[in-house]
Amino acid sequence: MDLRCVVLVMITYLIIIFIVAVAIAPLASALPSRAQRREAHLRSYASSLGLTIKFEPVPDVPARFRFEPSPHLVAYRLRDANVEKDARKELLLINVGGQWIDSFTESVVQLSGHDGPTGAELATVNRGVATVFWNERGDDDDVDRLHQLLKDLLACEH
Repeated sequence: MDLRCVVLVMITYLIIIFIVAVAIAPLASALPSRAQRREAHLRSYASSLGLTIKFEPVPDVPARFRFEPSPHLVAYRLRDANVEKDARKELLLINVGGQWIDSFTESVVQLSGHDGPTGAELATVNRGVATVFWNERGDDDDVDRLHQLLKDLLACEH
């Protein structure tokens, strides 16, 4: 075999490798990243605790609080099936320096020592549904803290 044949064979192999790489690249990019797998695990664990996860806009915070919520907050929700149909108490709580502030009364709300996970910024309670807007930076322990916070918020409504 002369040099010309060897070069031709090598170029052929390189072309084949290139074509295979081009074909596989889109498949590799479709695989979830480590962060996406972690978020999916957190959401799955939260669902196993009875929480509902929603992607929705955060509620409007009164301008007097000068509060700008973080981007990419996800709503974690817990519903109380035993709430009376005429329950009308509404709460909008803002996490300021680790304390939950009621936006209507501007007072600190005490929650049985469960302040929730780091990154929980807003919470609402309305007609037996408690919602916390969280940035999902955490682990299973943070989801447990979030679950306890939601239960405490529902207890505030009664």
